[in-house]
Amino acid sequence: MVRGEDIQMLAKVNWKGFILPVIIGCVLWIITPFRPAAITPIAWHLFALFIATIVACITKPLPMVGSTLVAVTIGTLLHIFNIKEVSASFGNTTVWLIAMCLFMSAGFIRSGLGKRVAYLFIRSFGKRTIGLAYSLSTVETLMAIAIPSNIARVNGIMYPIIDALSRQMGSDPKEGTQRKLGSYLIFNEYEVNIVTSTMFLTGLAGNMVALGIAKTQGITVSWMQWFLAAIVPGLISLILVPFILYKIYPPEVKETPNANAWASKKLEEMGKMTPAEKIMACVFVLALLLWLLGSSIGIDATLVGFIAVSILLISGVITVKDMMDQKGAWSLIVWLSIVMLMSQKLMKLGFFPWFSKELGLMLHGVNWVWVLVILFLVYFYIHYMFPSITTQSSAVLAGFLSIALGAGVPKLMAGLMLGFAGSIFCSTTPYSAGPAALLSTTGYVKSSDWWKLSAIFGVFLNIVWLGGGLLWTKIIGFW
Repeated sequence: MVRGEDIQMLAKVNWKGFILPVIIGCVLWIITPFRPAAITPIAWHLFALFIATIVACITKPLPMVGSTLVAVTIGTLLHIFNIKEVSASFGNTTVWLIAMCLFMSAGFIRSGLGKRVAYLFIRSFGKRTIGLAYSLSTVETLMAIAIPSNIARVNGIMYPIIDALSRQMGSDPKEGTQRKLGSYLIFNEYEVNIVTSTMFLTGLAGNMVALGIAKTQGITVSWMQWFLAAIVPGLISLILVPFILYKIYPPEVKETPNANAWASKKLEEMGKMTPAEKIMACVFVLALLLWLLGSSIGIDATLVGFIAVSILLISGVITVKDMMDQKGAWSLIVWLSIVMLMSQKLMKLGFFPWFSKELGLMLHGVNWVWVLVILFLVYFYIHYMFPSITTQSSAVLAGFLSIALGAGVPKLMAGLMLGFAGSIFCSTTPYSAGPAALLSTTGYVKSSDWWKLSAIFGVFLNIVWLGGGLLWTKIIGFW
C-alpha cells in the first residue's frame, strides 16, 4: 500500500507564462511570407523561435534552463537544427570557462581561505570605519579574480563577516542602530561588488555570458584585453566609492578600534592555515598567472579553469559532490549553450549580418562613438525593467551588438563597453541581481535610501566606465 507522503505531486508550472511567447512566436512564423527579401525562410523561422525563447525567459513559464531546452527541442523537430548541432553546442568553451570558475569558487568557501583573508585585512587596517571599508573592498577585489559568482562572494564570504562585525560594534537593525556602522559597510559592499564584477572577465558569470553572445557575431575579447581596459576605471571606482559613500551616507561611528581585536579573535579560532587553504591559495595564484600569461604560451583561458579544478579535486580541496552541488553551473551549461547555439545559427544563416548592414545604412554619417555612448546608456538604464543580468543579456545584447557593428563600432570596443555596461547596470534596483536582492533585505539600508544611493552611484559609474573607459581605451590603443 502506498503511503500518502510517498506520492510525488506534479511540479508547479506557470502555464500563463507560455501565452505571450507562443503568441509572439506564432505571429512571427505566420508572417514569414512578408519577411525582408534578404532573409531566408529558415532564418526567419529561427528568428521567431529565438524571440519566443527570449520572451519565455522573461515570463518564466519554466526556469530558464527549462524554457531553452523546450525551445531547442521544438527547433530540432521543425528541422531548424539537427541533433549533431545541438549536441556540439554543449562543448562551447565560454560556457565551460564559467562552469569551471564556479566550481573553483566552492574551494574558496569550503577551505575558509576567503574568510581568513578578510580577517587579516580587518586586523591590519580596521582601526577606522573608512579603513574597514577599504579593507573589505580589497578582499572583495581579490575574490572577484577567480569567483565569477557575485552572490557567492557576498552570501558565502562578505555579508556574514560584515554582519557579524557590525553587530559586534553595536550596529544591529533589530535594535535600530544600523546606521552606526552596518548601513555604510553593507551598501559599500554592494557597490564595490559591482565594480569588482566589472574589473575582471572572470569576476561575473554575466561577463562571460555577454562575450559568449558577442562571439557569435565575430567579437572576441581575451581575459587580458578585458583586464587592461578595465583596470583604470576599476581602480578609480575602488578608490572613490568608499570615500563618496562616506560623505553622502556617513556612518555614525567613525573609529572602530575593537575591530582589530575582533578579527584577531576570529583568526585565533580558525587556527593556522590548513592544507586546504594553502593549496587553494597556490591554485588561485597559478590561475591568475595563467590567465595573465596563458595566451603567450598557448594555454586557453578555459583550459586554465580545467587545470585549477583538477588540482583542487586531486588534492581534496573540493569534491565531486561540491561540483554537483553547484546547481547554477550545471543550469548555465544547458541554457547558455542553447542560447549561443541559436545566436550562432542566426549568424550563419545571415540574419545578424543583414540586421547590422541595414542599421548601418540608417546610422550612416553618425560617429560610432556617439552610437556606442547611446547604446551604453540605454543598455544600463533598461536594467530597471529586468530582474537579472542574464535575462537582459539574453534578451537584448545580440541586437545592441548588431546596432553597434552596423554603425561602425570596432568589434573590440563593442564587446568591451557593452560588457562593462552589463555589470555596472546592477547599480539600479534592489532586484538588479542576487547581491542586491540579498543585501537590500537585511534591514541595514532603508528601501528609499537604496533607490536613491543606487541612482547616484549609477551616474558615477557611467561617468567613470563610459567616459573614463573610452578615454583610457583610446590611450592604450584599443581604438
